Amino acid sequence: MEKDFEPLKVRLRVICDRLDPDEQAYFRPLIENFGGGTSEFQRIMRDLGKFGPKISDGSIFAVYREVQHLFEQPRHKK
Repeated sequence: MEKDFEPLKVRLRVICDRLDPDEQAYFRPLIENFGGGTSEFQRIMRDLGKFGPKISDGSIFAVYREVQHLFEQPRHKK
């Protein structure tokens, strides 16, 4: 199941690369240890909100929507 979330992890890694080094040190383990749980995902989304405009040059809402879609996609395959 964890491989189903690889597209999500790839996108989150790109976002993480945009963060400050201390934020990366905090956020990267959340990405790498992500197993698909809803509570894990909620924590990631909450943290994305804390990082604000650092996560995108464009619409932050579009990033949230994209990440949400990548999280839901494997769940709809079942």
